[in-house]
Amino acid sequence: MTGKRKGFSLFEMLIVVAIMGVIALAAVPVAEISYIKTQETLLENNLATIREAILLWNRDCRNVVAANGFLFKVSESQMLPPTLEAMVNPSPPYVIDDRDGNPVVSFYPRPYLNAMPADPFIGAAEWVVHYASAPKTGTEFSVGTYAAGITSSLDSTTHVGVFDVSCNPDPARRRGFVTAIDGTKYEDW
Repeated sequence: MTGKRKGFSLFEMLIVVAIMGVIALAAVPVAEISYIKTQETLLENNLATIREAILLWNRDCRNVVAANGFLFKVSESQMLPPTLEAMVNPSPPYVIDDRDGNPVVSFYPRPYLNAMPADPFIGAAEWVVHYASAPKTGTEFSVGTYAAGITSSLDSTTHVGVFDVSCNPDPARRRGFVTAIDGTKYEDW
């Protein structure tokens, strides 16, 4: 039998492998951007979940204070959660004081979160906590941290009313993810 063999030459195989390599190199940035967009969406959703829980706490507390006729005697910061942990594991009652520091009503909150959502870039629940007031220092706004269920020294004993959260800005903790695809900083979200 003196027929030609069917198959690919070494040159044809090298061309196919080179083309596949170029396609693979082009796919890596697309996959990375897709991963980052997924993490950003999860981060946005987790921040929105925490912020919604803060608003629900505020609404329920405001309703209790209003039902007892003390709405205009209580500062807004008293109707916000004392810590992030309090929205997961509330230990009622929370005594609401009027502007003069006198207790006026007790608030029995429900758990507003099943668990504290995590920052997907860190892989843990590490948030910068923004407090509405700090009566012992006289400042109007202050910042503390929340990490793995433990609040910093800036907690409800010195600060009143969690009104917002933001991302931990530490590049080492964020594994370098400090700027979003759209150019904004995650800490500003």
